[in-house]
Amino acid sequence: MKRYLMILFLVSFLSVKANDIELSVPDIEITDEQAKTKTDAKKIIENPDGWKIGGTASLTFNQVGLKNWAAGGDPSISLLGVVNGYADYKFKKHLWQNRLGIEYGTQKLKAQPIRKNSDRLEIFSKYGYAISKKWYVSVYANIRTLMTPTYDYNAAGEKILMISKFASPMVIDGAIGMDYVPNQYFSMFLSPFATKMIIVANDSIAAQDRYGADGKNFRWELGATAILSYKQEVVKNVNVQSVMRLFKDYRKGPAQNIDVDWQNTIGLKVNKFLSAAVFTHLIWDYDQLIPQFEEGVQVGTARKLQFRNVIGIGLAYNIDKVIKKEIPVEK
Repeated sequence: MKRYLMILFLVSFLSVKANDIELSVPDIEITDEQAKTKTDAKKIIENPDGWKIGGTASLTFNQVGLKNWAAGGDPSISLLGVVNGYADYKFKKHLWQNRLGIEYGTQKLKAQPIRKNSDRLEIFSKYGYAISKKWYVSVYANIRTLMTPTYDYNAAGEKILMISKFASPMVIDGAIGMDYVPNQYFSMFLSPFATKMIIVANDSIAAQDRYGADGKNFRWELGATAILSYKQEVVKNVNVQSVMRLFKDYRKGPAQNIDVDWQNTIGLKVNKFLSAAVFTHLIWDYDQLIPQFEEGVQVGTARKLQFRNVIGIGLAYNIDKVIKKEIPVEK
Protein backbone atom coordinates (compact mmCIF):
# COMPACT_ATOMS: atom_id res chain seq x y z
CA MET A 1 0.00 0.00 0.00
CA LYS A 2 2.94 2.36 0.69
CA ARG A 3 4.10 1.93 -2.90
CA TYR A 4 0.62 2.76 -4.23
CA LEU A 5 0.39 5.88 -2.08
CA MET A 6 3.80 7.07 -3.27
CA ILE A 7 2.74 6.55 -6.90
CA LEU A 8 -0.49 8.48 -6.30
CA PHE A 9 1.44 11.29 -4.61
CA LEU A 10 3.85 11.64 -7.51
CA VAL A 11 1.16 11.43 -10.15
CA SER A 12 -0.81 14.15 -8.39
CA PHE A 13 2.02 16.55 -9.12
CA LEU A 14 2.36 15.42 -12.73
CA SER A 15 -1.35 15.39 -13.41
CA VAL A 16 -3.45 17.92 -11.46
CA LYS A 17 -6.39 18.98 -9.32
CA ALA A 18 -10.02 18.47 -9.55
CA ASN A 19 -12.85 19.35 -7.67
CA ASP A 20 -14.90 22.18 -6.98
CA ILE A 21 -12.70 23.11 -4.08
CA GLU A 22 -10.19 25.73 -5.20
CA LEU A 23 -7.67 26.24 -2.43
CA SER A 24 -5.45 28.53 -4.48
CA VAL A 25 -5.77 32.22 -3.74
CA PRO A 26 -4.43 35.33 -5.44
CA ASP A 27 -1.59 37.52 -4.20
CA ILE A 28 -3.71 39.86 -2.10
CA GLU A 29 -0.91 42.10 -0.89
CA ILE A 30 -0.42 43.92 -4.21
CA THR A 31 -1.86 47.42 -4.45
CA ASP A 32 -2.23 49.68 -7.44
CA GLU A 33 0.98 51.48 -6.50
CA GLN A 34 2.88 48.17 -6.23
CA ALA A 35 1.86 46.87 -9.66
CA LYS A 36 5.30 46.64 -11.28
CA THR A 37 4.31 44.37 -14.20
CA LYS A 38 1.33 43.70 -16.48
CA THR A 39 0.72 40.46 -14.56
CA ASP A 40 0.47 42.34 -11.26
CA ALA A 41 -1.93 44.86 -12.77
CA LYS A 42 -4.08 42.05 -14.18
CA LYS A 43 -4.33 40.46 -10.73
CA ILE A 44 -5.57 43.72 -9.25
CA ILE A 45 -8.25 44.09 -11.94
CA GLU A 46 -9.40 40.43 -11.85
CA ASN A 47 -9.32 39.98 -8.05
CA PRO A 48 -10.81 43.11 -6.46
CA ASP A 49 -11.88 43.21 -2.83
CA GLY A 50 -15.49 42.11 -2.41
CA TRP A 51 -17.60 39.15 -3.47
CA LYS A 52 -16.99 36.90 -6.45
CA ILE A 53 -19.99 34.65 -7.11
CA GLY A 54 -20.60 32.12 -9.84
CA GLY A 55 -20.65 28.49 -10.88
CA THR A 56 -21.42 25.96 -13.56
CA ALA A 57 -24.54 23.92 -14.29
CA SER A 58 -24.44 21.05 -16.78
CA LEU A 59 -26.86 18.43 -18.07
CA THR A 60 -25.63 15.34 -19.89
CA PHE A 61 -27.93 12.94 -21.77
CA ASN A 62 -26.92 9.57 -23.18
CA GLN A 63 -29.08 7.16 -25.18
CA VAL A 64 -28.27 3.79 -26.74
CA GLY A 65 -30.81 2.22 -29.12
CA LEU A 66 -30.47 -1.28 -30.59
CA LYS A 67 -32.59 -3.28 -33.01
CA ASN A 68 -31.53 -6.58 -34.56
CA TRP A 69 -27.97 -5.83 -33.44
CA ALA A 70 -25.90 -8.97 -34.00
CA ALA A 71 -23.19 -8.05 -31.51
CA GLY A 72 -25.74 -7.82 -28.71
CA GLY A 73 -26.14 -5.23 -25.95
CA ASP A 74 -28.95 -3.55 -24.09
CA PRO A 75 -30.81 -0.32 -24.91
CA SER A 76 -30.31 2.33 -22.24
CA ILE A 77 -31.05 5.95 -21.36
CA SER A 78 -29.13 7.99 -18.80
CA LEU A 79 -29.27 11.56 -17.53
CA LEU A 80 -26.71 13.34 -15.34
CA GLY A 81 -27.01 16.81 -13.81
CA VAL A 82 -24.13 18.62 -12.10
CA VAL A 83 -24.11 21.99 -10.32
CA ASN A 84 -20.92 23.53 -8.93
CA GLY A 85 -21.24 26.93 -7.27
CA TYR A 86 -18.90 29.25 -5.41
CA ALA A 87 -19.05 32.44 -3.36
CA ASP A 88 -15.75 34.04 -2.34
CA TYR A 89 -15.21 37.16 -0.25
CA LYS A 90 -11.84 38.92 -0.20
CA PHE A 91 -10.81 42.00 1.76
CA LYS A 92 -7.15 42.93 2.13
CA LYS A 93 -5.50 39.91 3.81
CA HIS A 94 -8.77 38.09 4.50
CA LEU A 95 -10.20 35.47 2.14
CA TRP A 96 -13.38 33.46 2.72
CA GLN A 97 -14.14 30.73 0.16
CA ASN A 98 -17.38 28.73 -0.13
CA ARG A 99 -18.22 25.85 -2.49
CA LEU A 100 -21.39 23.89 -3.24
CA GLY A 101 -21.32 20.69 -5.31
CA ILE A 102 -24.43 18.77 -6.39
CA GLU A 103 -24.43 15.76 -8.69
CA TYR A 104 -27.37 13.49 -9.54
CA GLY A 105 -27.80 10.92 -12.29
CA THR A 106 -30.26 8.22 -13.31
CA GLN A 107 -30.34 5.49 -15.92
CA LYS A 108 -32.87 3.08 -17.39
CA LEU A 109 -31.56 -0.20 -18.76
CA LYS A 110 -33.79 -2.28 -21.04
CA ALA A 111 -37.10 -3.10 -19.27
CA GLN A 112 -35.74 -2.51 -15.76
CA PRO A 113 -37.02 0.40 -13.66
CA ILE A 114 -35.11 3.68 -13.43
CA ARG A 115 -32.10 3.49 -11.13
CA LYS A 116 -29.85 6.10 -9.62
CA ASN A 117 -26.24 5.90 -10.78
CA SER A 118 -24.79 9.09 -9.30
CA ASP A 119 -25.55 11.13 -6.17
CA ARG A 120 -23.40 13.69 -4.35
CA LEU A 121 -23.98 16.68 -2.10
CA GLU A 122 -20.93 18.59 -0.83
CA ILE A 123 -20.51 21.88 1.04
CA PHE A 124 -17.09 23.43 1.69
CA SER A 125 -16.06 26.61 3.50
CA LYS A 126 -12.56 27.95 4.23
CA TYR A 127 -11.20 31.12 5.79
CA GLY A 128 -7.60 32.23 5.28
CA TYR A 129 -5.46 35.10 6.56
CA ALA A 130 -2.31 36.03 4.66
CA ILE A 131 0.89 36.19 6.71
CA SER A 132 3.14 36.52 3.65
CA LYS A 133 2.86 36.49 -0.13
CA LYS A 134 2.83 32.66 -0.24
CA TRP A 135 1.63 31.50 3.19
CA TYR A 136 -1.82 31.71 4.76
CA VAL A 137 -3.20 30.62 8.12
CA SER A 138 -6.42 28.78 7.25
CA VAL A 139 -9.31 26.88 8.77
CA TYR A 140 -11.86 24.86 6.81
CA ALA A 141 -14.92 22.64 7.20
CA ASN A 142 -16.36 20.20 4.68
CA ILE A 143 -19.57 18.15 4.59
CA ARG A 144 -20.20 15.27 2.14
CA THR A 145 -23.29 13.12 1.82
CA LEU A 146 -25.92 12.08 -0.74
CA MET A 147 -29.51 13.13 -1.31
CA THR A 148 -31.71 10.08 -1.97
CA PRO A 149 -31.72 6.36 -1.01
CA THR A 150 -29.54 3.86 -2.86
CA TYR A 151 -30.41 0.16 -3.14
CA ASP A 152 -28.91 -3.18 -4.02
CA TYR A 153 -30.91 -5.11 -6.62
CA ASN A 154 -31.37 -8.78 -7.42
CA ALA A 155 -31.05 -10.36 -10.87
CA ALA A 156 -34.68 -9.49 -11.64
CA GLY A 157 -34.04 -5.80 -10.97
CA GLU A 158 -35.95 -5.76 -7.68
CA LYS A 159 -34.82 -3.76 -4.65
CA ILE A 160 -33.47 -6.01 -1.92
CA LEU A 161 -31.48 -3.76 0.43
CA MET A 162 -31.10 -0.03 1.12
CA ILE A 163 -27.37 0.68 1.37
CA SER A 164 -27.27 4.49 1.70
CA LYS A 165 -29.42 7.62 2.02
CA PHE A 166 -29.16 11.23 3.18
CA ALA A 167 -26.87 11.41 6.28
CA SER A 168 -26.10 7.70 5.94
CA PRO A 169 -23.27 8.17 5.45
CA MET A 170 -22.33 11.79 6.07
CA VAL A 171 -18.64 12.73 6.38
CA ILE A 172 -17.72 15.95 8.17
CA ASP A 173 -14.09 16.97 8.27
CA GLY A 174 -12.21 20.11 9.20
CA ALA A 175 -8.77 21.40 10.10
CA ILE A 176 -6.68 24.39 11.02
CA GLY A 177 -3.33 24.73 9.35
CA MET A 178 -1.20 26.47 6.75
CA ASP A 179 -1.80 27.08 3.04
CA TYR A 180 1.23 27.31 0.77
CA VAL A 181 0.28 29.12 -2.45
CA PRO A 182 3.32 29.70 -4.69
CA ASN A 183 1.22 30.69 -7.71
CA GLN A 184 -2.37 30.92 -8.94
CA TYR A 185 -2.43 27.29 -10.12
CA PHE A 186 -1.18 25.19 -7.20
CA SER A 187 -1.71 25.12 -3.45
CA MET A 188 -0.83 22.81 -0.59
CA PHE A 189 -2.73 22.80 2.71
CA LEU A 190 -1.02 21.11 5.68
CA SER A 191 -2.48 20.56 9.13
CA PRO A 192 -1.44 18.50 12.19
CA PHE A 193 -4.82 19.35 13.79
CA ALA A 194 -7.52 17.75 11.67
CA THR A 195 -10.72 15.92 12.54
CA LYS A 196 -13.00 13.58 10.63
CA MET A 197 -16.49 12.48 11.68
CA ILE A 198 -18.46 9.68 10.02
CA ILE A 199 -22.21 9.69 10.64
CA VAL A 200 -24.51 6.82 9.64
CA ALA A 201 -27.87 7.94 10.98
CA ASN A 202 -29.91 4.96 9.73
CA ASP A 203 -29.56 1.94 12.03
CA SER A 204 -30.03 -0.72 9.34
CA ILE A 205 -27.37 0.89 7.13
CA ALA A 206 -25.01 1.32 10.08
CA ALA A 207 -25.34 -2.40 10.88
CA GLN A 208 -23.97 -3.25 7.40
CA ASP A 209 -20.65 -1.62 8.37
CA ARG A 210 -19.88 -0.29 4.89
CA TYR A 211 -18.58 3.18 5.76
CA GLY A 212 -15.93 2.72 8.44
CA ALA A 213 -18.08 3.46 11.50
CA ASP A 214 -17.54 -0.02 13.01
CA GLY A 215 -21.25 -0.84 12.71
CA LYS A 216 -22.19 2.21 14.80
CA ASN A 217 -23.98 5.47 14.02
CA PHE A 218 -20.96 7.66 14.70
CA ARG A 219 -17.17 7.52 14.48
CA TRP A 220 -14.71 10.31 15.29
CA GLU A 221 -11.09 10.52 14.19
CA LEU A 222 -8.30 12.94 15.08
CA GLY A 223 -5.22 13.24 12.92
CA ALA A 224 -3.27 15.11 10.29
CA THR A 225 -4.29 16.08 6.77
CA ALA A 226 -2.75 17.32 3.54
CA ILE A 227 -4.63 18.70 0.53
CA LEU A 228 -2.81 19.16 -2.78
CA SER A 229 -4.70 21.05 -5.45
CA TYR A 230 -4.13 22.34 -8.94
CA LYS A 231 -6.23 24.08 -11.58
CA GLN A 232 -5.13 25.45 -14.94
CA GLU A 233 -6.24 26.00 -18.52
CA VAL A 234 -3.55 23.84 -20.15
CA VAL A 235 -4.52 24.85 -23.69
CA LYS A 236 -7.27 27.14 -24.93
CA ASN A 237 -10.72 25.95 -23.72
CA VAL A 238 -9.22 22.86 -22.00
CA ASN A 239 -9.12 22.99 -18.21
CA VAL A 240 -7.49 20.41 -15.96
CA GLN A 241 -8.32 20.26 -12.27
CA SER A 242 -7.20 17.88 -9.56
CA VAL A 243 -7.37 17.65 -5.78
CA MET A 244 -5.87 14.96 -3.57
CA ARG A 245 -6.79 14.72 0.11
CA LEU A 246 -4.76 12.65 2.55
CA PHE A 247 -5.84 11.97 6.15
CA LYS A 248 -4.01 10.03 8.87
CA ASP A 249 -5.75 9.07 12.10
CA TYR A 250 -3.27 9.35 14.99
CA ARG A 251 -4.92 6.39 16.72
CA LYS A 252 -4.25 4.02 13.83
CA GLY A 253 -1.12 2.10 13.00
CA PRO A 254 1.25 2.27 10.03
CA ALA A 255 1.25 4.39 6.89
CA GLN A 256 -1.07 2.11 4.89
CA ASN A 257 -3.90 3.44 7.07
CA ILE A 258 -3.74 6.84 5.35
CA ASP A 259 -7.10 7.67 3.75
CA VAL A 260 -6.86 8.90 0.15
CA ASP A 261 -9.50 10.84 -1.79
CA TRP A 262 -8.37 11.92 -5.27
CA GLN A 263 -10.62 13.62 -7.84
CA ASN A 264 -9.66 14.73 -11.34
CA THR A 265 -11.54 16.60 -14.06
CA ILE A 266 -10.60 17.42 -17.63
CA GLY A 267 -13.07 19.86 -19.15
CA LEU A 268 -13.42 20.94 -22.78
CA LYS A 269 -15.47 24.02 -23.64
CA VAL A 270 -16.93 23.73 -27.15
CA ASN A 271 -18.95 26.96 -27.01
CA LYS A 272 -20.98 28.97 -24.49
CA PHE A 273 -23.55 26.19 -23.99
CA LEU A 274 -21.82 22.96 -25.05
CA SER A 275 -19.04 21.21 -23.14
CA ALA A 276 -17.40 17.84 -22.58
CA ALA A 277 -15.75 16.48 -19.46
CA VAL A 278 -13.92 13.46 -18.09
CA PHE A 279 -14.17 12.97 -14.32
CA THR A 280 -12.41 10.34 -12.18
CA HIS A 281 -12.67 9.69 -8.45
CA LEU A 282 -10.38 7.33 -6.52
CA ILE A 283 -10.84 6.42 -2.84
CA TRP A 284 -8.77 4.31 -0.48
CA ASP A 285 -10.22 4.08 3.02
CA TYR A 286 -8.80 1.40 5.31
CA ASP A 287 -11.98 1.35 7.41
CA GLN A 288 -14.43 0.82 4.54
CA LEU A 289 -15.19 -2.85 3.87
CA ILE A 290 -16.58 -3.58 0.39
CA PRO A 291 -19.03 -6.54 0.08
CA GLN A 292 -17.74 -9.39 -2.10
CA PHE A 293 -20.12 -11.54 -4.16
CA GLU A 294 -19.97 -14.89 -5.92
CA GLU A 295 -22.85 -15.81 -8.24
CA GLY A 296 -24.97 -13.07 -6.68
CA VAL A 297 -24.40 -14.23 -3.10
CA GLN A 298 -22.33 -12.22 -0.62
CA VAL A 299 -19.39 -14.26 0.63
CA GLY A 300 -17.67 -11.65 2.78
CA THR A 301 -16.09 -8.20 2.76
CA ALA A 302 -12.67 -6.86 1.80
CA ARG A 303 -10.67 -3.65 1.67
CA LYS A 304 -10.62 -2.50 -1.94
CA LEU A 305 -9.48 0.50 -3.96
CA GLN A 306 -12.65 2.35 -5.04
CA PHE A 307 -12.79 4.00 -8.46
CA ARG A 308 -15.47 5.87 -10.40
CA ASN A 309 -15.35 7.69 -13.72
CA VAL A 310 -17.83 9.78 -15.71
CA ILE A 311 -17.42 10.79 -19.36
CA GLY A 312 -20.02 13.07 -20.85
CA ILE A 313 -20.93 15.66 -23.45
CA GLY A 314 -23.85 17.95 -22.78
CA LEU A 315 -25.26 21.37 -22.12
CA ALA A 316 -23.42 23.65 -19.69
CA TYR A 317 -23.78 27.22 -18.50
CA ASN A 318 -21.28 29.33 -16.56
CA ILE A 319 -21.94 32.32 -14.34
CA ASP A 320 -19.25 34.63 -12.94
CA LYS A 321 -20.15 37.84 -11.12
CA VAL A 322 -17.87 40.21 -9.25
CA ILE A 323 -19.28 42.58 -6.62
CA LYS A 324 -16.51 45.00 -5.75
CA LYS A 325 -16.13 46.33 -2.24
CA GLU A 326 -16.00 50.09 -2.31
CA ILE A 327 -13.26 51.42 -0.01
CA PRO A 328 -13.91 54.89 1.47
CA VAL A 329 -11.55 57.56 0.19
CA GLU A 330 -9.76 59.46 2.93
CA LYS A 331 -10.27 63.21 2.73
